[in-house]
Amino acid sequence: MAIASNDIKRIIALSTMSQVGIMMLGIGISAYNLALFHLICHSFFKALLFMSAGAIIHAVGNGYQDIRTYGSFLKFLPLTYICILIASLSLMALPGLTGYYSKDIIIETLYGSYTLTGYIIYWFALGSATLTSIYSIRLIYYLFFNKPNNPKYIYLHLRENPTLMYIPMTILALFSIFIGYLIKDLYLGMGTPLYNNMFIHPNNLYFIDTEFSLNTYIKLLPLITSILLCIILILFYELYYNKLFIYNSKYIKYIYKFFNQKFYYDQIINNYAYRSSLYISYLLNTYIDKGILIFLGPYGLSSLSLHLSNLINKLVFFNLGLIIELIFFSLFLALFIHSYSLLYFFIALIIFIFI
Repeated sequence: MAIASNDIKRIIALSTMSQVGIMMLGIGISAYNLALFHLICHSFFKALLFMSAGAIIHAVGNGYQDIRTYGSFLKFLPLTYICILIASLSLMALPGLTGYYSKDIIIETLYGSYTLTGYIIYWFALGSATLTSIYSIRLIYYLFFNKPNNPKYIYLHLRENPTLMYIPMTILALFSIFIGYLIKDLYLGMGTPLYNNMFIHPNNLYFIDTEFSLNTYIKLLPLITSILLCIILILFYELYYNKLFIYNSKYIKYIYKFFNQKFYYDQIINNYAYRSSLYISYLLNTYIDKGILIFLGPYGLSSLSLHLSNLINKLVFFNLGLIIELIFFSLFLALFIHSYSLLYFFIALIIFIFI
């Protein structure tokens, strides 16, 4: 995906995913110390890459991050070029730099496990290392060697960033060159000249066997393939890029779009996962949360309490009227019995009938 991406920070971020994959391969063969070693080494040159990208974006000043709008920055940003070159070469595992000591030993150990799975994964790791070299060279070419693609006023005002900004970048550049060599034997278990000790941890014996027993061509194969493909890529950009521009070929255009769109991962997730979950959430909210739960919950309880209170009020009012009616009926009936007057009898009868 980084090969077809054009956003400078996105390319670096995708390269981080590639290096995390290398660490996972180390963990997969139980080489936890090698994975941790690569994590430490990777943090230095990857931080340098991000800071260099930020320096370029800051120097350009228009906020664009598309590498296709850059080009010919070498004469304007030489210090930034040196930093990003060191970081990229370390990322490519060039021998002698920090990335070589951690990344190369993991790839070699995959082959040195002497298992069918190890052999298969070795070739996948070799392909990953080669692709890393390709998009690293592509990034450097677009930034510093491609023809100018920015407006003229950008180049007229293009300058190096303040010196204070390059102090941490210089420190990271030194670590990207030397730290791998200085601490490699601490993680491989053979000691290091930095602490002047020599010991071999029992769990690391097969790493040492891998280091000294593999054939030379297996060790050099990642470097050879990376260099050859980088040379081919540079020649392609210099000689044939305009003739074979991606939009001039329908098939190359589709391949480029497939990788640029991250294998259509976002479209698949949005159309089949996110939208389905949102629709299910809508149904639950409509028919459960605002439907059954509201009816059985606050709305239902309030309606039930209101109906019960009305019923109680009607019952109380009905019983009170009945009691008053019986009182008056009994009073006039008693007067009739006491005085034998038909007037009281008729009054009691009227009360009983109409009231």
